[in-house]
Amino acid sequence: MQSLHDTHVKLLAFDFLSLTPSPSHPNTVIHKGTHLLSRAETLGIITFREHKPDRFLKFTVDDGTGCIPCVLWLNQLTSPYFSRRCPPDVRLIAEVAKSFATLIQIGVSARVRGKVGVYRGNVQLTVSDVVVERDPNAEIVHWLECVRLAKKCYGGLNVNENDSG
Repeated sequence: MQSLHDTHVKLLAFDFLSLTPSPSHPNTVIHKGTHLLSRAETLGIITFREHKPDRFLKFTVDDGTGCIPCVLWLNQLTSPYFSRRCPPDVRLIAEVAKSFATLIQIGVSARVRGKVGVYRGNVQLTVSDVVVERDPNAEIVHWLECVRLAKKCYGGLNVNENDSG
């Protein structure tokens, strides 16, 4: 089994939504039974946004092939997970997350990267990075990169050879 663990794999939503949890590798998902993935990158339009201040921001990214559910945690200052870390570092992480939350608005084109996980049986992206895309060609370039990488690096994924000439 090939591993792309700790690599932000560029995926279209229909490939992302086909990921399944790995029975033998916790916190990792399997793509088409051949690749272990832990991180992903997508680009699309924000189509849903649910904000719980100081807790989390749930949102979806629609790239035209489907909608990827994402969660951005905003509870760094109160979470026991961060209690063992240096307080200035935690404050910085919290500030960055809060700034990402202000960027995520419905209708905005955004590039989102993060950790792939499963919540209540559904795959989701736990956000680590958000960049608002201002280039009108960014989404089509992302699509082309996803198709090229799927064919050349990820073992085909869901790409139909007849569709891309």
